[in-house]
Amino acid sequence: MLTQVTSTAVWLALCLCLTVFTHDARGQAGLTEQLRSFQAERNSINHTAMLVLGSWAVGNIIVGTYGNFTATGQAKYFHQFNALWNVVNLGIAGFALLSMGESDPSSMTGLQVLKDHTSYQSFLLLNAGLDVAYMSFGLYLRERSKTSSSADRLRGYGNSLLLQGGFLLAFDLVLYFVNDHIAALQLYPFLEPVLTGSAGIGVRIQL
Repeated sequence: MLTQVTSTAVWLALCLCLTVFTHDARGQAGLTEQLRSFQAERNSINHTAMLVLGSWAVGNIIVGTYGNFTATGQAKYFHQFNALWNVVNLGIAGFALLSMGESDPSSMTGLQVLKDHTSYQSFLLLNAGLDVAYMSFGLYLRERSKTSSSADRLRGYGNSLLLQGGFLLAFDLVLYFVNDHIAALQLYPFLEPVLTGSAGIGVRIQL
């Protein structure tokens, strides 16, 4: 009788272990799939953002180039700097779009998705800080123009920096909060049980 009870207990224990391992494996697979879905959504949002940045750059290059050859005084330098500045923006947007085209969310691990999201958010905040610096330097150039023999150039460049820095600040902050909102809906709720360790299975057997 004791041998039979012992065998039954061992069999139940093995079944329980198998159930727990299967549940854990399915949970991990579900979490990985959710992370990949989140990454695909992020890619779509950031792809649209780079199209916006690229369009802004192309528009500034066209208008700026035209203004550089037709305007005079500080307006000439304003357009000139806008065109030159946005050559860089166009390069950034183009490179980002090419990189996204080569990115395959289905091939990424959960850890890679998390690292990519947190790194990108930090990058956007760093950019926002740089945008403020651009605008501050623009104000400095405008102030310097009051006592400089190159007043038109300094004022034109300063106004351009205020415009470009202001656009980029709004762009980076909006993109940061949109990504954060998507993460709050599609990422953080699924990670919370894993990070807090609240998910688990309790079993009690009485003989």
